[in-house]
Amino acid sequence: MQPNKRGYDPIDSTVLYCYLFLVILGILSIFASEYNGSAISASMLNFKYSYIKQTVWALVAGLMMISILGFDRRILQLISYPMYGMVIVLLILVLLVGQKTKGQQNWINLGAFKLQPSEFAKFGTAMALAKFFDTPRMRFITRKEHLIAYAIIGLPLLLVAAQGDAGSGLVFAAFIFVLNREGLSDLVIFFGLYMIVVSVLSLMINQYLIIAISMVLFSVLIYWNWMNKLLVKVFAILMIGTCFYTYSVSYIFNNVLEKHQRDRINVILGKEMSKEARRGIAYNLNQSKIAIGSGGIIGKGYLQGTQTRYNYVPETSTDFIFSAIGEEWGFMGSIILIGVYVLMLQRLLLLADRQRSPYGRVYIYSVVAIIFTHVVINIGMTIGLLPVIGIPLPFLSYGGSSLMSFTFMIATALKLDSERRMTMR
Repeated sequence: MQPNKRGYDPIDSTVLYCYLFLVILGILSIFASEYNGSAISASMLNFKYSYIKQTVWALVAGLMMISILGFDRRILQLISYPMYGMVIVLLILVLLVGQKTKGQQNWINLGAFKLQPSEFAKFGTAMALAKFFDTPRMRFITRKEHLIAYAIIGLPLLLVAAQGDAGSGLVFAAFIFVLNREGLSDLVIFFGLYMIVVSVLSLMINQYLIIAISMVLFSVLIYWNWMNKLLVKVFAILMIGTCFYTYSVSYIFNNVLEKHQRDRINVILGKEMSKEARRGIAYNLNQSKIAIGSGGIIGKGYLQGTQTRYNYVPETSTDFIFSAIGEEWGFMGSIILIGVYVLMLQRLLLLADRQRSPYGRVYIYSVVAIIFTHVVINIGMTIGLLPVIGIPLPFLSYGGSSLMSFTFMIATALKLDSERRMTMR
């Protein structure tokens, strides 16, 4: 096996520059959230401040990126399953000895720092899924192939869900878009969207009314298509499934979800909230929207934010870092930030489409799905369109595990693309 003579291409500069821009902006925004208005002194240059820790993590991430770019792509493919196995072990370990924080048991305390395995599990799952699709004679049409792909995604999803990390669980669900690009029927996507609509309606309207409407609607469809036996079976299954699913959504919401999770959903739906919710998550979300709105068109200016700097907005450096950007840089700054994400994702899609191996294509598609889901959920929850579920904004939010994981994803994608001409002989 030897690579061809044109086996290497330069690292894609567009993705690299977007990555550097986001990481630097993240450090600056974290600093702004902790800046107290006084001159920078030696006391502000110690490890008790998040921006110092994030700077160190960024430097470490940079070294790791350089290391990954020095690997042969065949090594990356070779370690795919072992990497997946390692993160599965860590996810199990965190359930046994993990540290519980804010209702989620997803941290392993290593003394000097804490490790969040769910962040690295996304990277490991992307590698394992790519390796599976790189299997010889893989066509993704048999039931066995489908079940194996679902198992690769489902195992870490279940372990993350057991930790109480709903945000990361949703990110794993985004792998369904990768499977769709590889041949999974569009009906699966439509069915997923249908379930989301039914779920929202079940929480907003009386469940028995939803069931009654569903039965009437599908009965009419069955009557109109009575001669088509296949459609009759499909509509009948959908009718029965919708009735059971509607009831199960209501049951899970009231009997399975924790109180704080119900409060977060009720805030978004505008339903009656408990006193704790009005003082807690509803207050936090309102402050976030006030901060973003107060930025106006061009923002208040760097280090001039009041809502975020004086802790009116909670978790400014992590979950609500977009609030700080909206306040200080305004609508224009927010649009530029979103534009950088869009540019990065579009470029990654181009990189995926020009891959010559299923491994590179599926892996980069997975990275796109992960980053896109993070961006949509994080920004959506800071502006009140989605429940606050605690998910970082890629490359910006404070956190070593998050930054390292996303750096691994980008570095591996860049390496695979630079060696896309490699052929096995």
